[in-house]
Amino acid sequence: MITRQRLIKLVTMLAMCASSYLSAADEQGWELQRDKDGIQVHTRPVEGSPYETVRTTTRMTDVRLSSLVALIEDTPACKDWADSCAESYLVERISESESLVYTHNDMPFPVKDRDVVAQVRWTQDAATFEVEMNSVATVGKMDEVCGRLRLTKAVASWNFAPHADGSVLISNQAHIDPGSALPGWVTNMLLIDAPFEAMKSFVSEVANPKYVDAQLSFIQESTE
Repeated sequence: MITRQRLIKLVTMLAMCASSYLSAADEQGWELQRDKDGIQVHTRPVEGSPYETVRTTTRMTDVRLSSLVALIEDTPACKDWADSCAESYLVERISESESLVYTHNDMPFPVKDRDVVAQVRWTQDAATFEVEMNSVATVGKMDEVCGRLRLTKAVASWNFAPHADGSVLISNQAHIDPGSALPGWVTNMLLIDAPFEAMKSFVSEVANPKYVDAQLSFIQESTE
């Protein structure tokens, strides 16, 4: 006869095994494209799409979760650390942790510039303090801008996972349909060079004094 305590233990073990299985499945298929200066760039095919998804990761110490979030929330500062970002601003504040954001990406000649209006949403796990941002391109929220190709299929995410040693694992992932065919060298730039340089600049920019002591009502520090 299975007691209630043994049943609870069994359910817990199954949940842990399922979680491990899902995590392992999520790691499959990634190909390392660059590993330099503590930053790794991976790409992975996406079923049904000719365009790959890209993931960039690094680890930081002595950094607050609120500082990392504050930098991304400072939309006009996008051009200070993301090479292709020519302009970014808040279109609408939906809630303290959700917004509509416009971003204009400057593309190298002869490629037409891209822009996107994305719905951005922040969440935090109450148990692990892990922070996640998800961004999805929207349509019909803002008139198109002459001379720019509006992206309608673009998803991106940031993940900040604090570890017991005080470090934070930083991960950025994106899958974008550029809306038209791109030269191979541009695709390579968008999948490897740009993400690598953006993460490198992001790590440097978050040390800016205006982000170091940032306070955000929807973010709780893991050390508090």
